[in-house]
Amino acid sequence: MASPASFLPLLLLLLAAAAHCSPLPQRCPQADRQALLRVKQALGNPATLKTWSPASADCCTWDHLRCDEAGRVNNVFIDGADDVHGQIPSALAGLTALMSLSLFRLPGLQGSIPACLTSLSKLEFLTISHTNVSGPIPESLARLHSLDSVDLSNNKLTGSIPNSFADLPSLRSLDLRRNQLTGPIPASLVQGQFMSLVLSYNQLTGPIPRDDAQDEINTVDLSHNQLSGDASFLFSEARPIGKVDLSYNNLDFDLSKLKFPKELTYLDLSHNRIRGTVPRSLEALSTLQTLDLSYNCLCGPLPKLHGVMRHGCKPYEHNLCHRGAPLESSCHQL
Repeated sequence: MASPASFLPLLLLLLAAAAHCSPLPQRCPQADRQALLRVKQALGNPATLKTWSPASADCCTWDHLRCDEAGRVNNVFIDGADDVHGQIPSALAGLTALMSLSLFRLPGLQGSIPACLTSLSKLEFLTISHTNVSGPIPESLARLHSLDSVDLSNNKLTGSIPNSFADLPSLRSLDLRRNQLTGPIPASLVQGQFMSLVLSYNQLTGPIPRDDAQDEINTVDLSHNQLSGDASFLFSEARPIGKVDLSYNNLDFDLSKLKFPKELTYLDLSHNRIRGTVPRSLEALSTLQTLDLSYNCLCGPLPKLHGVMRHGCKPYEHNLCHRGAPLESSCHQL
C-alpha cells in the first residue's frame, strides 16, 4: 500500500489546477478604477480625494468608498468638502456595481442631475443633499427600480415632482425638502410603499392626493407649501403613522370627529384654515410628544382631562373661532 506521502505531489497538482480554473475575483477592476479617477478629475482634483491616485492599483483601499466581496465598488460617499467643485460627474455611470451614492454637504457642486445615473441599475440609496445642484428632477430616475431611499433635499431643484416616482416598486423613503419645486403632489405618491415622505419647504400647490389605504407609512411632512383642501384622510386609528407635519399650508377641513393613530408622537397642523373643535381622540394619545394646532379656525371647549398640563396652552393659541367659544380662552379656563 502506498504511503500517504506518495499522494502529496498529486494533491498539490490538483490544487494548482483548481486554482488555475477558478481564479479569485479581481479587486477593483480597471473599469471601476478608471471611472473613479475620471470622477476625481471632473470634481477639480480635490484634496479630499487625495487617496484616489493612479499610483494605487487597488481602489478598494481609497477613502470615501467601499467595495463588495467581489472587489467591485458598491458605495461612494463624498461629504463635507469645500474643495469639491463642478457638476455631478457623468463618469459615475461607469461604476455599474454601485448600490449607494452619497454627495452630501458639497456647496461647490452645481449644475443638474445627469440622466446618465440611470445606468446604475443596482442603485438602492441615492443622496444628493446640501449642494447647489439645480434644474428639474430627471423623470428617468424612475427607471432605477431598485431604489429604496432618495434624498434630494436642500438643493435648488425646480420644476415638478416626477409622476413616475409613484411607480417605483421598492421606494420607501423620499426626501425633497427645501428646494423650489412647484406644481401638485403626484397622484398615488402618498402610498403604502413609503415609510417616510418629506416634501416640506417647497412651493407645491393643490390638494394632497387621497389615499385611504391602511398602510405602513410612518412620517408625512408636507409643511411650508401652498397645499389646499382636505387632509383628514391621513388620520385613522389603525394607521401606524408616527409623525404628521402639515403646517404652513392652506388646508381646510373639520377636525372635530377625527380619530388619530395610536402611535402618533408628532402632530403639527398649525397655520392652516382647519375648523371645528379639538376631538376627544387626542385625549388617549399618551405617546404624543409634540402638538401644535395654533393659527387655525378651531373653537372650544377643549375636551375634559385633555393633556393641557403636558402641552400647555400654546398649541391652541391664535385660533379665529367663527362660531362658538374661543379655543384659547377655553384652554386657560381648565
